[in-house]
Amino acid sequence: MTAGSDSAPIVRSYDFKHPARVSRDQMRVIEALHENGTKILGSTLSGVMRAVVDVEMAFIDQTTYREFIASLSNPSASYQFTLGPMHGGAVMDFELPLVYGLVDRIFGGKGSSAGIDGRQMTQMEMFTFAKVVIRAIADLEALWEPVIPDVNMHDIELDTNPEFMQVTADNEIVVLVALQVKTTNMSGLIRLCYPFFTLEPVLPRLAQTAPLPRGRRDRTETRARNRLALGAMDLPAVVELGRTRLSVGSAQSLRAGDVIRLDAGADDPACIFVGGKPRFLGFPCALGDGEARAGNMGVQIAGRVPPAQAIHYGEDG
Repeated sequence: MTAGSDSAPIVRSYDFKHPARVSRDQMRVIEALHENGTKILGSTLSGVMRAVVDVEMAFIDQTTYREFIASLSNPSASYQFTLGPMHGGAVMDFELPLVYGLVDRIFGGKGSSAGIDGRQMTQMEMFTFAKVVIRAIADLEALWEPVIPDVNMHDIELDTNPEFMQVTADNEIVVLVALQVKTTNMSGLIRLCYPFFTLEPVLPRLAQTAPLPRGRRDRTETRARNRLALGAMDLPAVVELGRTRLSVGSAQSLRAGDVIRLDAGADDPACIFVGGKPRFLGFPCALGDGEARAGNMGVQIAGRVPPAQAIHYGEDG
């Protein structure tokens, strides 16, 4: 402003606590990419729910990583992953009512989480929901593919306590995208957190207009790695020697030393249940002297349960 000029200076507000490190144009492109991605994710979740699922953009914002973590529930269903090829971290968080509703529907329920408190997920729920996460991550890859042709999301890890999730520094600026998921019996948010340093290498690629996502490419190798990453959790394994039926009177009269006749022969293989489902057939054996727990019983796997026999063990396919 020159001396003697009558024009007033232009004053613009600036938030030093939340500096806008991603420009408005770049934010609009990121929003448009996720708007297009809602159609893909909605189709995936509709297949899981076997019902119509609506996925819409809820909001997009820039905030600090500390405030993002503070907005999450504890316990949570937060999956941190590496966004390649930039090798930066990111987070996909599912609200717990959404998780419990999806798991309920997978197991044949109505897909409702009503009456369920914000409790910790069980091992079975983690294992079941991991399959949904794998498909959601694949959709996220398809979403970013127009901007990052060689996109690869890997090293997926579940964190149920957001306070221990260290993807970036607390004061680092992140782009927060929230997607609203709605069905007849439930609704919830999926939050996507992209730290600035993760997006920084691709920000120059973002044009004024967001391109439409291309068709999915083959991600067999990536999905296999994701399954391995999400499969690193404990599941109960039970070996069943045989079955039989007893009348109520016979069951009440059982005493120590009684012998119960089973429907399996002495040379028949036992069924091995993993996570409550019949998966393998095997033969009981005793562990040798060289084993870590010498003297314990073991089971030698002979093969998978044939589909024709799975129904006998209670597997509905």
